[in-house]
Amino acid sequence: MTTPWLSVWPPLPPTIYFHRNSNERPFPLDDDRCRLFARARHALWLGVQALGLAPGDEVLVPAYHHGSEVEALIQAGLGCRFYDVTSGLEPDPAELEALISPSTRALYLIHYLGVPQDLTRWRQWCDDRGLLLFEDAAQAWLASRDGKPAGSVGDLSIFCLYKTFGFPDGAALISSSPATSIPPSDKRISLLGRRHAAWAVGRSGVLAAAARRLWTAKESTAEDEFSLGEPSPPSSTLDLLIARVVDRSAAATRRAHYELLSADLDELALPAFRDLPSGSSPFAFPVVSANKSEMLDRMRASGIDALDFWSVPHPALPTGFPRAAELRRSVVGLPVHQELRRTDVERIARAVRGRSSPRSELTIERLSSLESVRDEWSRLAGETDNIFATWEWNSIWWRHHGRGRSLLAYGCRDRNGTLVAILPLYVSVDRPLRLVRFIGHDDADHLAPICRRADRGRAAHALRRALRSEGIDLFVGENVPAADGWAAFLGGKVLRSTGSPVLRFRGEDWDDVLARTSHNTRGQVRRRERKLKREHDVRFRLTDDRARLDDDLDTLFGFHTARWQGSPTRFSEGQAIHREFAHAAFDRGWLRLWILEVDGSPVSAWYGFRFGRAESYYQAGRNPAWDRYSVGFVLLVHSIRAALEDGAREYRFLEGAEPYKYRFTDDDPGLETVGVARGSLGGAALATISVAPPLAAVGRYLA
Repeated sequence: MTTPWLSVWPPLPPTIYFHRNSNERPFPLDDDRCRLFARARHALWLGVQALGLAPGDEVLVPAYHHGSEVEALIQAGLGCRFYDVTSGLEPDPAELEALISPSTRALYLIHYLGVPQDLTRWRQWCDDRGLLLFEDAAQAWLASRDGKPAGSVGDLSIFCLYKTFGFPDGAALISSSPATSIPPSDKRISLLGRRHAAWAVGRSGVLAAAARRLWTAKESTAEDEFSLGEPSPPSSTLDLLIARVVDRSAAATRRAHYELLSADLDELALPAFRDLPSGSSPFAFPVVSANKSEMLDRMRASGIDALDFWSVPHPALPTGFPRAAELRRSVVGLPVHQELRRTDVERIARAVRGRSSPRSELTIERLSSLESVRDEWSRLAGETDNIFATWEWNSIWWRHHGRGRSLLAYGCRDRNGTLVAILPLYVSVDRPLRLVRFIGHDDADHLAPICRRADRGRAAHALRRALRSEGIDLFVGENVPAADGWAAFLGGKVLRSTGSPVLRFRGEDWDDVLARTSHNTRGQVRRRERKLKREHDVRFRLTDDRARLDDDLDTLFGFHTARWQGSPTRFSEGQAIHREFAHAAFDRGWLRLWILEVDGSPVSAWYGFRFGRAESYYQAGRNPAWDRYSVGFVLLVHSIRAALEDGAREYRFLEGAEPYKYRFTDDDPGLETVGVARGSLGGAALATISVAPPLAAVGRYLA
């Protein structure tokens, strides 16, 4: 063995001891009901007893299971009534109905491979039947669906922390009746060393060869056993490791690695998981093999410890569950964890393909002009819900900033000639090194290759090829969505992070939305508008007359200038771009320009866009003389309410982590600036700008 050894199980970098302690505690660690154990089976065994379930009670359990959870339920005296899964690895409601008996007390739901089930649906299903819901999120820590963390709606939920980060052990239980916790123990210091060693052998072929001679048993052996054993406490090091290691961005990196594998291996992927939902935190990439043992052997020969995914069911499972049986015969899990490098992901894909040809890569063509693909560009942008992906935005920005600079935009096509992605790039600096950036930076709050979500992996491949072919020293991508994991896609470095809060609407009315805010915020929302209307004549006016557009833009920029007392801002410096784009957006029905008039005169203005299913709040201004009435706040609230009533799916506050945004929002996917260097010159520049503010001016800094 001369290649590094890669495993599904995440290793533990030795560098974590140099990390600062973090207060980040993702759910369920931030919940007072959370209890920690060494293993999830112990958490489940104690948890069901704490809930008051008694011998003879029954649980609906999936036939496609690991086996340890079944053993924990049986050892707790419960009966298991098994159900098969659908092609989407979900329960079949009709089958569940047929299985319910007078003794049935709960539904056991597994979030397979870090992809959450429909939490709202199954919570309601259980509530309608008076059943408890058990969520098995052992493989789904950090995953979410519709803004709800996996494990957050169950009456009992379990998590395996060590399947997400390289802890020596660690499981979490959250329950409506918390179980008794067990004090931590020092018993697993040797396993901590193995986790560090796993990181080293993932980077050195020599160490990997030595380790394979020393390690006579696979680390995952314990996971293949069903026995419950004595409930054991977590390692004494777990609290320290959580403070040094846990990072929510791990989920985005895992998704990016998953999508890179999907770009190469889509035809081999388990069909139910070909399109990865946005909130997933994948544990592994599932491929289907007609000869599972042969694939596992081939992967081991390539230095990859793939997962023999749940081949053997618990002995209590009767025969007669064909879909579960087929999954056991065919599914292999490939590594996607956050400690992998991009080269590791590429090696995994090559090992799976063997001698077969990879999925066809996109062909890339340099665009002579942005106009040359205008119609196709508009089609692609329409699938993104991102106003800054539109041809109009990019072409207007380029017309204002592109003079004297080299356009480096690419169109990426599949084998049928269909435009799949656009790389809207340009050369920002040519000497002393070639620096490439996205068109629209500084003024746009969301940038990335323009493509469908499912094509991001192929677009990332295409972007790396374009950078190589053009001899680029450094690529800096500002304001790319942090949740998309572009640093992992491109093998780059995160240079800067900032907030980008989002309020998602879920079929609610205005009172439901307000109910999600704090008591203080709800009071201010109602009180401030009511006071203004009680004392003055108030009108909220949307700019829907082109003849008034320029006057309303004058009002917006006038208020903005007054707010900052004439000091230049990014918005004021980009006034020419925004005026031109506002006209284009008005003509296409995207512009949302609200004016709050009091006693017939404007006192506040709100500027944003409605594109696809998203409302985006870009900028606002107000007359300082009316600050005692909080007219800016009143107009902001009105814009949120109007977006909801018009059927928008989400309200985006765009770049910035200002506190007022979080008074309304329930999610923050975040934005990042990502740097990718090629060669020694690019590497030196990347190392320099990573500590040199302001990053938004990196081009001017290098020039």
